[in-house]
Order: sequence, then C-alpha cells, then structure tokens
Amino acid sequence: MLGAKQPVPLTRRLVGRYLVFALAGLLICLVTTLTLAFRGSLASLVPLAAIGPAVLLAFGGMVLHQTVRQTSVIEQQLLQLAGTSDHDLSVFQTLPGAEPTIIGWNRLIERLSTQDSLVALEQRVSSALSSRKEGRLLDVLNSLSDGIVVTEKDGTIVLSNHAFAGLLKSESVDDVIGKNLVTLPELRAAYNAGDVKQAFKRSSGNLIVELRRSTKVADGVWRISRHPIHDDVRNRFVWTVRDITQQAIANESRNEFVSTATHELRTPLANIKAYAETLAIHEGIDVEQQKEFCNIINSEATRLSRFVDEVLNVSQIESGSMSLDAHETDIGRLLDDVIDHVQPQMNKKHIDFEIKRPPKVPKLKIDKDKFHAALVNLLGNAAKYTPDEGRVTFEIELRPSHIAFHVQDTGIGIAADELPRVFEKFYRSADERVKDISGNGLGLAFTHEVIRMHGGRATVESTLNEGSRFTVTLPL
Repeated sequence: MLGAKQPVPLTRRLVGRYLVFALAGLLICLVTTLTLAFRGSLASLVPLAAIGPAVLLAFGGMVLHQTVRQTSVIEQQLLQLAGTSDHDLSVFQTLPGAEPTIIGWNRLIERLSTQDSLVALEQRVSSALSSRKEGRLLDVLNSLSDGIVVTEKDGTIVLSNHAFAGLLKSESVDDVIGKNLVTLPELRAAYNAGDVKQAFKRSSGNLIVELRRSTKVADGVWRISRHPIHDDVRNRFVWTVRDITQQAIANESRNEFVSTATHELRTPLANIKAYAETLAIHEGIDVEQQKEFCNIINSEATRLSRFVDEVLNVSQIESGSMSLDAHETDIGRLLDDVIDHVQPQMNKKHIDFEIKRPPKVPKLKIDKDKFHAALVNLLGNAAKYTPDEGRVTFEIELRPSHIAFHVQDTGIGIAADELPRVFEKFYRSADERVKDISGNGLGLAFTHEVIRMHGGRATVESTLNEGSRFTVTLPL
C-alpha cells in the first residue's frame, strides 16, 4: 500500500540473522582464545584463532549472499504485487540464471502472463460481442414501425427507437433519452391525458390505453402498451406506442355507416310495409291513389336495391374481387342514359341542370354499368347537396390525351380539412347540414375505385358554402 512501510524481505532477514550469530560465535571464540592466552596456554595459536574464523565468516557470508540474492528479488516482486490494488502482473520480471528456483520462477511468470493475456482477450471479445448484440438489437428496434421505449420505474427513458422519436417529431433518438415518458408534452396535452396518467398509477403490470390528441379522432390516436421487465438490477418497463389514427377513423366511419345503414334500411322498409298494408286493407282506394302508392313502393324498393348494390360494391373493393367487364361503349348514348336517370332529382328540387357536351364523343372501352353508376353518383350527390333552385353543371371536355367529366354545383360545399377524405369508405362530412341528408358514405368511394380501375383519376375542388367541382378523367 502507498505510504506504508515496506517489510524487510525474508532473505535479508536470514542473512542478517546469519551474520549476527556468526559474529556472536566469533566473539565467543576470541574471548576464549584470549583467556587461554593470558593464562599462558595457546599463546602461539592466538593469531590463527583470530584470523581463521574471520576468513571463514567472510567466505560464508559471500556464499550466503550469492545464494539468496535471486530469492530476494523474487520476494521483492511479490511484495510489490501485494502492495497494489489492481493486482498488476507487470511487476513480475524474469530472472537470469539456471538454478531450479530461477527456472521455476520464470515458468510461473510465463504461465501467469499467458493467462492474463487470455483473460484480457476474453474480456475484449465479450465486450465486442456485447456491443454487436446491442447494435443488432437497435437495428431490429429501428426497423419497427411502432415506437419502442424502455424506461426506468419512474418513467425515465433509457432506450428508444427511431419510430418513437418520429412520433414526437424529434430529429434524433438522443433528444428523447433521459426524458420522462409520462410527463412528455405530447402526452400531457392530450385530450384524455388525465385518464391515461391515472391508469398508469393504478397498475404496475401490463397495461394498454388509447391516447386521444383531441376530441376529434382525425387529430390523432395513440395506442400505448406497457409491460414490466424484471431483471437482477432493477424493475424497468418496455412501452409500445402505435399510431392508430387511421384505424380509429375507419372504426368511427364504420360505426357511423352502421347507424346510417340502419336508417337507410328501416325508412324504405317502413314505407313499403305501410303502403302495402294500406293497399291490402282498404278496398275502396281509387285507381289513381293505388298507382301513387305503387309508385312509392317501387321507388322505395329501388332505393333499397341501390343501397344493397353499393354495399356489395364496397365489399368487393375491400376484398379486391371487383373486376371490370370492359367493352367498347358509345359514350354519347351512355351520357343520355345518365342524364335521364338524374333528371327527376333535378326537377324535384327545381335545380337549373346545365349540360355542356361536344357534338361528338368518341367511343371508349369501359365497363358500361360501373361507369354509368359512377357518373350517377356524382350527379346524384350534386342534386342531393344543392339547395332548391340551385345550379348543377355537367360538362364533358375533350383533350388530346383524355376526356374529362366535370360535375359542378352551388351546394353547401366541403370544408378544406375534409377534402382529403371525401373518397374514403364510410366517410361523411361532420357538417350538421349533411347529417340531415340521407347518405351512407359509399358512393364516392365506389366512384373513385371504378375510375382508378379504368386508369383514370377522380378529383375534387370545393369551397364551403359556395359549392363543389368533381372531375373524372379517362385516358383516350
């Protein structure tokens, strides 16, 4: 240890003891010799008695010193090792000589050095493998689309993947590490942040919650799941954060569709049943009234049939089974049929229905029935959402590479934030005026898919409270 007094090596202590005992023997010999000499005995032996032991003592000391010198070096190295805290084997040095002790010492040092090198190599290999495994783990986590986070028990983030950093709009994972997951601004600002935080506090085990950014589903919904990790060091949690906004929107739209479908089915069925019962019970109804009742029943049955067709069409779209039965079609005649089909709707609301079409329209290879239904959907919606005595314009435009069909109205229009979703299945505007008008959110989705399958495009432009303009283009 530093600062402590180093003990005297064992070999030096042996030499010292040898010299002490030798000197003591010499003194005893000298005293005895001198005593005898003073008494007159051995007078001639006094010089020899004095010189002989001294020579023997000096020679013996030299031999002993030579014998224990190498052993002293070995002991000194061992004492240095004992005085270090990290057991550094570099204090050991090989010694010259051919004595058995020296040879054994040198072999021991070689074995220790080899073992130390192997331990160091093993540590380096273990460290490299650990780093490689950690790198592979991060590569796997970063390949996932879900946000993955590992936190301490108090919520401090110790590991994150790129997907989670992306959800927080962070440029780097390093911007996330060290923050507290529960107190992140994105979580605290959520619509139901209080409920989520209480759920985290109530349970320390597995937990799944949905975090809504606002009252509107379209603003964002996260599904957060938490699972505890029990290891030898501490309790941690692994979190999975998934953006389920589109799924939540689809579920909401589907729920709205079910509600709308119930109305779409119940209303015509109720009317059909009521008028059929009236015709069956009352025999005195005149012919004109009977015709009126029959027309109403036929109209409601047609409405039901159209709704069922739309549901079946959307089912085919979702399953990918919808196909086209394309044949060369006279577009001019098809346009006449479409106009005749929607004209009663226009007349019922006294809408100014303007038609702009070129004298000649080329024939196209299309699925006549599906394309007819797509145009009827566009014109029917224009009539439906345009107030009485409004205006609807149906324009056919010929271009060198394509033909365009424009449907423009002076209806209630569509809000800018809803425009990207108008062609989604089951979607209907949140406008209160739209909710008062029957519809199921399937017509535009069907139209969009039919046009896409024909290699064309369906687009929309709209200004709220001013009207909308839908355009369908087909390649020539």
